[in-house]
Amino acid sequence: MTESNGKVTTFIRGQADILAEAIAALPDGSGKRMLDIGTGSGLAARAFLAAGWDVTATGFDVDAYLTDQAVFPEGIELHENVDVTDMTLFPDASFDVVWCAHVLEHVLDTGRALAEIRRVLKPDGLLLVTVPPAKSTVVGGHVSNGWNVGNLMYVLAVTGFDLRSGRFVRHGYNIFGEVGRGEAPPRSELRFANGDLERLTELGSFPEGFKARQGFEGNLQSVNWKWHVPPQEIAVPRAALAQPPAIPSMRLGFFVPWITKSRGGTENVGHMMANAMAARGHDVVIFTFDDARGRPVWPLDPAIRLVHLPEGANARVDDQMAMIVAAEGRELLVGLHMNRTFSRYVRCAHRLGLPIVLSEHIDPRMPDWIGTFSAEEREIAFFGATLIHLLTEGFRQTLGKSHQDRIRVVPNTVRDTDKRADPGAEGVKYLLCVARLVPRKNVRVLIEAFAQVAGDHPDWMLRIVGDGSERAALAERAEGLGLGDRIEFLGEVDDPYPLYASAHAFVLPSTLEGFPMVTCEAMAHGLPLVGYAVCSGVNEQIVPGENGFLASGGRQVGSLGEELHRIMADAGLRAQMGRASRLRYERLYSQEVIAKAWEEMFAEALERGPVRVRAGQRELLNVRLAELVGDPLRIAAENIH
Repeated sequence: MTESNGKVTTFIRGQADILAEAIAALPDGSGKRMLDIGTGSGLAARAFLAAGWDVTATGFDVDAYLTDQAVFPEGIELHENVDVTDMTLFPDASFDVVWCAHVLEHVLDTGRALAEIRRVLKPDGLLLVTVPPAKSTVVGGHVSNGWNVGNLMYVLAVTGFDLRSGRFVRHGYNIFGEVGRGEAPPRSELRFANGDLERLTELGSFPEGFKARQGFEGNLQSVNWKWHVPPQEIAVPRAALAQPPAIPSMRLGFFVPWITKSRGGTENVGHMMANAMAARGHDVVIFTFDDARGRPVWPLDPAIRLVHLPEGANARVDDQMAMIVAAEGRELLVGLHMNRTFSRYVRCAHRLGLPIVLSEHIDPRMPDWIGTFSAEEREIAFFGATLIHLLTEGFRQTLGKSHQDRIRVVPNTVRDTDKRADPGAEGVKYLLCVARLVPRKNVRVLIEAFAQVAGDHPDWMLRIVGDGSERAALAERAEGLGLGDRIEFLGEVDDPYPLYASAHAFVLPSTLEGFPMVTCEAMAHGLPLVGYAVCSGVNEQIVPGENGFLASGGRQVGSLGEELHRIMADAGLRAQMGRASRLRYERLYSQEVIAKAWEEMFAEALERGPVRVRAGQRELLNVRLAELVGDPLRIAAENIH
């Protein structure tokens, strides 16, 4: 909330995206009536008016929300001080659409409010409702401290709305639902106690295939949701929307462990995070461990300060680390890593009284499997995090219930390109793989699969970009299969983007990833993808039949050869899937979309403030702290209340 000329304007992160999507998905508004409840500065009212709707709006203290740039034009019928629980001035069944954004959290009697909304809707009308996500803090004016998608669905089903074809999404600071007017289930069918969710599922109150149950995780990303208008690409005329103020400048400190020494994935994401936040006007410092005080191997925005921390991991070094970080005057710390260094970040944050986001960039099970960071150490470290950043929704299940409300899922992004591939082109065709040549990347299995189909596709070459300990053995295997002239080992290259642009399909045979960036790069170039269904990240990036195929198997070849054959045999299919890949990148993984999600996550963490370890975890901390991680969380343990 910001002040302008003595008046107040509000902008809710992500709401303009949802508004544009909602209007684009609706039929033509000519001659149809829309009611904007709790209009505020009139963002929705003006956008619907510009789209041809007959608009009525209600709101309290409307003048307080308006600026010179946000005024109600002629054509909007405005009624002030209308109570949503008593809208008797509006006849029954008088509106085709009701937009109710960030109102219900202010209403003591939610059921009565929804009953009134249902009353004024036409039988085939739609309710577009937005409420804030759940939070642990109390907000003045909010009689509810937030919702999740499952909770919103439950309340709407009980109060007489038709969810069967409804759409729901969690986006920005919004839990949004689009539902029709329906019939409330008979009171005799519900107990308003355990068993109601299962009974509503049996009655068909929820979308087809969606099964709610007692204790289910309602904090879903979406249900039946597909963006027709990608976020940030607003279809509503810009003049109809007030330009949102930026999130106020934050003083951010990123721990990027080896940015002067490594071109690994964590350092890549870290430099993109820092650059994106600097470009958005935030004051950014990167802390990295380097006694030699080297220069970053990743390009950084000139406004970013690089601060070298001492290497080593003992109490004296951690004391030095805390003093150096304190001198930089940060408001929020962000720690990127995938092992027990997380504990050092937490110790530093707690000593300085700062909130911290712990950002994990790997399949979280891997460090436990290889013995570098046990599952119990990870749980303990995450008790000290204000928010926990994971790469996929599937990784939520690796943490206990006490962490769930602090998890935020934001995938990786990659830089965009203006040179797209032409996967349907004729001539010599290239199947591209970009991966380190180490056992975990499973390139040996890819060579075996390519051998299965190479004879049927003599105009295809397999290009493998990357280096590693297995390169010689893999090259020898290719020769042994008679494919020495069909498989090119190109080694590590500084910029693989030209190779993506000249490729016709992309394959990543890994079975264990976090959220691989090479597949994102392939999508940005408009390539169809093939990977293994067991591989985390890959199985979210690839929608089978839409932008590629997922193979069975993993450590064994499985159906990888068959899926490659389907791609290699059909130029039209490759072109179609390539377009779908590019669209999926733009909607979900582009730098603008992901940078916005990062920024919102950091702003939320700053608003939440420092976290104290929960009292219920006292025994776990006291018993296991010294044994597992030495001293890093002792201060946090002492602060339990």
